[in-house]
Amino acid sequence: MNDVIILAGGFGTRLKSVSSGIPKALMPIGNVVYLDLLLEKIFKYKFNHVYLSIHYKPELFQDYILKCVNKGKLTAIIEPKPLDTGGAVTYVIENSSISSPFIVINGDSISDINLDRMFKEFDSNNMTAVVGISEVVNAKRYGTVIEKDGEVLSFNEKNVGGRGWINNGHYIFKKEAFDSFNGAFSLEKDLFPKLVQNHELGSFKVHNDHFLDMGIPDDYEKLCEKYKGLN
Repeated sequence: MNDVIILAGGFGTRLKSVSSGIPKALMPIGNVVYLDLLLEKIFKYKFNHVYLSIHYKPELFQDYILKCVNKGKLTAIIEPKPLDTGGAVTYVIENSSISSPFIVINGDSISDINLDRMFKEFDSNNMTAVVGISEVVNAKRYGTVIEKDGEVLSFNEKNVGGRGWINNGHYIFKKEAFDSFNGAFSLEKDLFPKLVQNHELGSFKVHNDHFLDMGIPDDYEKLCEKYKGLN
């Protein structure tokens, strides 16, 4: 089976009012932490190995891994400096034996996405990468994804309200997508526009999704309410 990268290197700046400096992925949700929820979903699909791309407070993640039931399938890759989302993925590629293609998941995104179905669809097209998209009532905070027949045509800027399809933070990439990049760069701002221009970026729709980006206090509280009493 394929491998997974979880992007969990951020400083969680927008959550500082409620996080006490804890990395987003290790924030408590009920009686577990957010990363527990994410890993439970990932290992349900029987993926081979998960690479945690981290930078901020790496010792907390290393302690987490030591106590984790799936610790044999978890490896922490510590960025030497913040490399942004794209640079973080490249750093994992360069410092691991990750398979290709592989999944990348934002470390603060919850979605009902079916990763098996996403992979099957990816295998049947000729794209270099695919982005999961979900429909939300108000896309103002996220920016929208314009697609047609499973191909991403463009990304619209944030601050445009109303219903729309948004990037839900779940991706599949072939390694070659990163061949012409190095150092710090963004998946969203640097890599995706290039793939769109070359007609190499596919889309995978998640219908009726209960998507949450727990990167801000309001949505973190919603997530806590959803999983209240979870053991």
